[in-house]
Amino acid sequence: MRDGGHSWRKALLAGLAVALVPVLGLNVLLAVNFVTASQRDADGVAAEALGFVEERLDNASTALIGLALKGVSDCGPAEAATVQAAWRRAPQISEIAVVDAAGSATCSALGTPRVVRRASAEHEAISPELSLSTVTAGENGAQRLIRLQWRYPAGDGIRALVPGDQLFPKFLRGRGSAAFAVQVVMLDGPVVARRLLDPALAEPQPSIIPSVHAASASSRYPIRVDVDMPGGAISQANKSLFVYANLSGLLFAALTVAGAVLLSRRSGGPVREIHDGIRRGEFIPYYQPVIDIVTGRLTGCEVLVRWRKRDGSIVPPGRFISLAEASGEIFPMTLALMEAARDDLAAFYCDRPHLKLGFNLFAGHFDDVTIADEVEAIFSGSSIRMGQLMFEVTERQPLHDIRRARQVIARLQDLGARVALDDVGTGHGGLSYLLKLGVDVMKMDKMFVDAIGTDRYSVAIVDSLVKLAEDMNLDLIAEGVETIEQVEYLRAKGVRLAQGYVFAPPLPASSFLALVEAMSPLAREVDDAPKRLATA
Repeated sequence: MRDGGHSWRKALLAGLAVALVPVLGLNVLLAVNFVTASQRDADGVAAEALGFVEERLDNASTALIGLALKGVSDCGPAEAATVQAAWRRAPQISEIAVVDAAGSATCSALGTPRVVRRASAEHEAISPELSLSTVTAGENGAQRLIRLQWRYPAGDGIRALVPGDQLFPKFLRGRGSAAFAVQVVMLDGPVVARRLLDPALAEPQPSIIPSVHAASASSRYPIRVDVDMPGGAISQANKSLFVYANLSGLLFAALTVAGAVLLSRRSGGPVREIHDGIRRGEFIPYYQPVIDIVTGRLTGCEVLVRWRKRDGSIVPPGRFISLAEASGEIFPMTLALMEAARDDLAAFYCDRPHLKLGFNLFAGHFDDVTIADEVEAIFSGSSIRMGQLMFEVTERQPLHDIRRARQVIARLQDLGARVALDDVGTGHGGLSYLLKLGVDVMKMDKMFVDAIGTDRYSVAIVDSLVKLAEDMNLDLIAEGVETIEQVEYLRAKGVRLAQGYVFAPPLPASSFLALVEAMSPLAREVDDAPKRLATA
């Protein structure tokens, strides 16, 4: 019986161990998973909040730079109208005021200037003339604001005040359910704005789950976004899952293993499909013509990618380009497009030196000069000249290092290629990219072209972009032109180059080459090709 009793006890202990170990292990796994997911969530919130803050500051900076370029230095009727128009385009600004050499506000076109006190050092922002600092206003400095200040050579200037509470979107939530605190902080310490998604976070409760912290610093402004998720908030948000895990440990463990196996089999599926598609040559170039709307001549094309699957179906880029960028497959995809375009067009471009060929590059291409070396390797032995190439800086993602990007652009220009800034006025960089990157060409986004004849504010932006390109000696290409009315308006404003469905959609190689032969026959080639020519 003793032996039997000991065997029974051993069996019981073994059974308990088998039952409890998965439950305990699952609790640990859940805790680690919740912390990991919360960290990803916090990182995402920090990045999203920083992007919103930078967008607000970009808009305010653009408005301030625009006023500075117009020489606004007092609050007369004309200047007041100019300031009010800028304020309507950047409503997050609470005040635009003229300041004297001592930094004191002398007048404002929006009312009496506010009395503010500086709460941080002044830092250079996107331009040496533009500084950013934190100021306080109200009783006991209760309100904190961002002050952007442009200085003229004489020391006077103009300032814009952005309240701290305008730096957060109205709705700020993470992918998870844990509450968090988010704050905007100057790099030298002062807090500009803070928001608690749950008042209970003011006094966080102790928890065995560690707290999560994330930070995202701006590369253009001296600010950082901090996100904190207390361990108690993470635990509270996932309380029910912990209970279910303990009540059904073995079943949950089995499902977790099965789910992990299933997830591992499925993970990377779309990315792998893209990888295999590149290897099989399924990503092909389509060519959208660029037209000189003054002479009616074909001046070149922009290369746009399409995915031609093995069943013959054509997949548009909106369904795969973001995943290709996130996974890094965009790099071999871009090289494959360049090689395919070279092979498609070399024989036709050889005898038509006025035709240009444009490619899109994304932010990651400007992290080092590798792309310039690859361009040289692909086209150096081709009959397509380097001077016929143009590369567009797209703004789907912000450039990570402006100085490094400028080096890459300079290297491409040294090869003889031209560089264009795509979607001017709508992307991450705004006017700061125009000021710092040294591009040759501006591309007017379809959003502004669509507004011609319908939206007087957007038309004013169109006129401003045309004038800006002229003042900066940049070529200007209008994208997304779809009506004759838009063509006539752009031509009247002095815009020469345009592309869009009013001329032709993106065309496969055979159709584009037929268009080249029709619009640029060799018998009619002349040597007076337009000098100010660029493509998208």
